[in-house]
Amino acid sequence: MNKDNLEKFRSLIEVRIDEINKKLGVDDIETKPIAPDVAIGRLSRMDSMQMQQMALDSIRRQKSELQNLRNALTRIDKGTYGNCGLCRKPIAEARLEAQLDAVLCINCAR
Repeated sequence: MNKDNLEKFRSLIEVRIDEINKKLGVDDIETKPIAPDVAIGRLSRMDSMQMQQMALDSIRRQKSELQNLRNALTRIDKGTYGNCGLCRKPIAEARLEAQLDAVLCINCAR
């Protein structure tokens, strides 16, 4: 991959990292536990607990994506970004645009 493409992907990755950091920085009321002394119905409490777990799962996925994107920046610095981790062939740019942190080409990912 040429230097211009690497810089394009570096820029896209950094923008995505900033987006995730902004989302993670927001104090989300849905991740807060419901106090047992709050008078709500049993079904409402169960619904609130489910919403809390969904919000926490979303945060876990965002943190995982953040780590994968940071690893992608490291691969750019090492000169291995855009090469498949298994077969070492170049990963298609369309795949990298769709998944900035891709480590496998489409053939190896199957």
